[in-house]
Amino acid sequence: MKTWVLIANSARARLFEAEKKNGGLTELADFVQPDSQMRGVDLADSRPGRVQESASPERHSMEPHTHPRDKSALQFAHGLADILDRARVEHEYDRLVLVAPPRFLGQLRNSLDDQVSQLVVNSVDKDISTATVDEIETLLRH
Repeated sequence: MKTWVLIANSARARLFEAEKKNGGLTELADFVQPDSQMRGVDLADSRPGRVQESASPERHSMEPHTHPRDKSALQFAHGLADILDRARVEHEYDRLVLVAPPRFLGQLRNSLDDQVSQLVVNSVDKDISTATVDEIETLLRH
């Protein structure tokens, strides 16, 4: 059985394969969300839309309900979920471990296809995306 470990936050994701013999990890891919370095103002398409109430000549701006950074994180989660689903179809892994900070872990779980969700054997709500491979191996053993 092949086990994949996805270590992610809203800006970066690292994909590993767990080795059977020594429990070590081999890094398969490193994904970066390009929008993660942009400020919220830069992420917004334009200034807020305007609305005019019919009984009044006054206009008010309408702020977006979803912060641009949250939208960017959700798009990243969907992209990662698509990658995991394509790999599942190709039988590249049989088990999946997810490691991400609580908020992004929730977004990621909600983005996963039902068949991918069934392969999740463990999830850890912690941001270790910048940790070394040795640090990650140690954290996952405990």
